[in-house]
Amino acid sequence: MLITDRFVMINFPKTGSSFARSVIKEIHQPKGVARMLEALGLRSPDLQELLMPLVWLKDPGWNYPNQHGTYSQIPTEHRNKRIMTVVRDPLERMVSAYEFKHWARFPGNQESAIRERFPHFPQLSFEEFMEMNERFILPTRLPDGMQTDCGLVTFQFVHYYARDPLKTLLALRNDSDLRRDHDVHFPAITYLHTEDLSRELHGFLLEMGYAAKDIAFILSKPKVNVSPRSRPSYLTPAMIEQVRHRDRFFYQLFPEYLPQ
Repeated sequence: MLITDRFVMINFPKTGSSFARSVIKEIHQPKGVARMLEALGLRSPDLQELLMPLVWLKDPGWNYPNQHGTYSQIPTEHRNKRIMTVVRDPLERMVSAYEFKHWARFPGNQESAIRERFPHFPQLSFEEFMEMNERFILPTRLPDGMQTDCGLVTFQFVHYYARDPLKTLLALRNDSDLRRDHDVHFPAITYLHTEDLSRELHGFLLEMGYAAKDIAFILSKPKVNVSPRSRPSYLTPAMIEQVRHRDRFFYQLFPEYLPQ
């Protein structure tokens, strides 16, 4: 989580937030007299990076201080600031998560069950990765008492951004519409999109009062922390249909990711 003197950025994993974070850190790097004053403790920095374990509804079997953070973890004195984050097509995000392999390094408290089903873990195909998420990861994340099903992307989104994630998840029904009820469950958030992140981040910072000359570099800055693709195609039509059904509540909020 990055807290600046003007806004707060929440980092939603595998959305290009590494690029946005690197830009924001570069802009706020103190120079000249400001650097000297900060070194002497005579000036407060314009940027704070909070590293903290996530607040989970259930123990995932791993937790460590990281750069993400959820809305509920924003310090009270900064809640009145503009909140910005980045979202991504769920299908592309799943492929990116598979290639990044955080799940292989931190399988959590379901590792024994996963290894029983997949003796060759962590050498999983994408299809096996999807099955692992569906059978072993998602059921251990969702709270007891759910009234309808939802997908992993929907859970993660609610977990990161809802004022009260447990209340929001338990309020979901088959006929729920999170777009209609956004303000009931979520604070005001500016959502940037991975697919056009350079331009949208540049525009957001202009809107926040940053000088055009100081942020012009964003439009030509290369991407960072990009996971390579080990094969040209991952998702079958059946997988796509499954994701779009299970994460229908996320797609309500971001219909731009559905076929036009």
